[in-house]
Parts: sequence; structure tokens; C-alpha cells
Amino acid sequence: MDAISVRPARIQDVAAAAGVSVSTVSNVLNRPERVNARTAERVRDAVAALDYVPHPGAAGLRTGHSSSIGLVLPDVANSFYSRIARGAADAAYEHGYSLVLCDSGDAPEREQGYFTMLIEQRAVGAVVVPLSADPTRLSRLRERGIPLVLADRAMPAQEGCSVSVDDIAGGRVAVQHLLDRGARDILVVNGERTIRQCADRYQGARQAVRTRREARLGQVVAEEMTVAYGSDIAHGLDELPDGVFCTNDFLAAGLCRALGERGVKIPEDVQVVGYGDLDIASFVGTTLTTVRQPVEELGRAAVEMLLDEVEARTEHAHEARVFAPALVLRDSTRAVSDAPF
Repeated sequence: MDAISVRPARIQDVAAAAGVSVSTVSNVLNRPERVNARTAERVRDAVAALDYVPHPGAAGLRTGHSSSIGLVLPDVANSFYSRIARGAADAAYEHGYSLVLCDSGDAPEREQGYFTMLIEQRAVGAVVVPLSADPTRLSRLRERGIPLVLADRAMPAQEGCSVSVDDIAGGRVAVQHLLDRGARDILVVNGERTIRQCADRYQGARQAVRTRREARLGQVVAEEMTVAYGSDIAHGLDELPDGVFCTNDFLAAGLCRALGERGVKIPEDVQVVGYGDLDIASFVGTTLTTVRQPVEELGRAAVEMLLDEVEARTEHAHEARVFAPALVLRDSTRAVSDAPF
């Protein structure tokens, strides 16, 4: 016997049940101050009895926008970006908005395509997490006529809102820790310097090394910031440094694994510091000392800044909010008592 399908209630059904016009139902749902209390109560009783759910798209047509926010990420499978999404989703939900997740693959044409879709769907705005730092590309996005906040990327406040982490300070803290624990021949395993965060972390590393005359700093660049590339780099090292700063935790995890395969002891032979405090930092054989980024806070702050721009309108002032990183001590670096001073 076939199941009987039940059609969802429409606004016309509510109007008929309450004995009022469709416009009166709409006013009760959206502008209740225009309807007398007795009529409004009758409409609400009909809504409850019919289990009527207003269609959000209809409200969007009236107001000129929907209750959705776009979140454009370069790689949703990367746990760093998924944690940004978690913070953004929490903030959106608390303010009564839904989050539309867009995986750009860091491709400019795909980013533009998502912006077109968000505009067509009347999204109130978008949070964009760019990987590359092409200023022309970012300016093209801002010119699309939709409120935009950049996350994990700083930009001048006069150009719009942004939330980021002080990556120069993060790189400095990481290498200063290696120096304090006795390392003097330090290698930075970095991503492409065209990635702003990688350039900033290396700049911070150089600042730390300049405080010790006897310290040396080298650098090797990975084509991709993955576990596999970290492992390949470790296997390819002819001479081992006594300290390594990897500019993300994936590189650090791969490097630690490969060094272990070579019989190198961590932290006795080589000390390693990662960056990000991602889940993988706690799951590797030797847990990673790393630089924590307040990732969920980035997503949350970006959404709150976007909604302030949308709702405050002329009273909104753009800002560039910068979060401070923090060192998290684990087993891949020596204890103070073990450092050879």
C-alpha cells in the first residue's frame, strides 16, 4: 500500500483556517504591530495547528536579502578551515542566520562564481578565507556589491573588515622557544612565500634568530603544506639541524614521522615546533609543541563583524582585528632542565 503524502501547509491554508486574508497572516508573521491582538492570536493558533513553516525565500524577496551568510573557504577538508567554519556557524546560528559553505579550492574563477550565486540568492554578505594574497583578486571580490569580511588575512581598515592572527609574532615565539631550549642551527620548513602567512611566520623567525649571534637560520620550501611533503623534506635532509620550525602542523607531523624512521630522536636529537595547534598535533607519536591560533574565534569574529556592517549600516566602522597566538608546550621540544646552557 502506497504511503499517503501530506502537502506542507501554505500561507493560504493558514489564512483560510483563521478566516483572514493572506496579507493579514503575513503581517502577523513579519509586522505583528499592525494587527490587533485578537486577530493575531487567531492566526498564530492556525499556524500552530497546521504546523506551518514560513518560506525564508519569500521573506528575502520582501526585504531584499535572505537570512543566509556565505563562507568561502579554500579547502573544507583541511581541519584549520573546518574549525573556522565551526566558529562562523556558531555565531551565525546565535544571530538567527544560516551559513552557506562554499569550497573555492582557492580558484579565483570559482570564488567569483560563488559570489554571483550568493548575490543571486540575496545573501546578506560573505566571509572569505583566501589562501593566495593577490590584491587584484581581493579587490574584485569587494567590488561585487556584497558586504565582505576577510578571515585569516589582514587588510587596511579603510578597505573593509578583516580578522587575522599576528603571524610575525607567532613565528618569533616559535623560534625563540627553540633558542631558549638550546637550539642554534634552526631550519624553517615553510610553505610558498607568496602565501602571506608563510612570509610573516618566516619574518618572525628571522627576528628571533637575530637576537643570538651564534644562531643560524635556514629555510626549505614545501610545494604543499601537507604531511607527505613534510615527510619528504625530512628524508631529504643531508645534515640535520638541532631545531626545526614548521609553519603548519601537517608539515611538522610528517617531518617528525620521517625523522623517526631515520632513527632520529625527538626532542633529544632534533627539537620541532609546529604551527596551528590542529588536532594532528596531539595525535602524532611525539606530541607537537606548537603555536596555537584562536581558529574558531576567527570564524566567530568574522561573522559578528559582518552582521554589524549589515545591521548597523551607516553606524558601522570597519576594523582590522588581530588575534595574538600562543605557544603550547608538548613533547617535541626539551624541558628547561634538559636544555644545554
